[in-house]
Amino acid sequence: MALYAWMSVNQTALVRIQARDAAVRDGRAALATLELVNPMSEPEGTRSLPGGLEVRWNGHEIVPAAPGTGAAGNLLAFDLALYELEVSAMRKGREVAHFTVRRAGWKTARTMRDEDF
Repeated sequence: MALYAWMSVNQTALVRIQARDAAVRDGRAALATLELVNPMSEPEGTRSLPGGLEVRWNGHEIVPAAPGTGAAGNLLAFDLALYELEVSAMRKGREVAHFTVRRAGWKTARTMRDEDF
């Protein structure tokens, strides 16, 4: 009888580990999806991924837009702002991962000439 109880405990633990592993994978897929998102032009949105995962985000600006500068102090062609994104990964209408991430947003604000380099 003790052997069956031990097997049941191990089976329950294994199911929990598998569910947590799937949630971590879904969270990583959501984070990778956001690499291609410019929050300045798309502060909120949804992406559907293969396998039935849907990534939703809602962002707000936490550092206002300012002219971008390079490492040498030169002016860049872009204005930059920092955004905080609230992200949810959904599978079959159920939230499987939820996190907050900060991303830079950008927009082209100036044209650069050869002498600017």
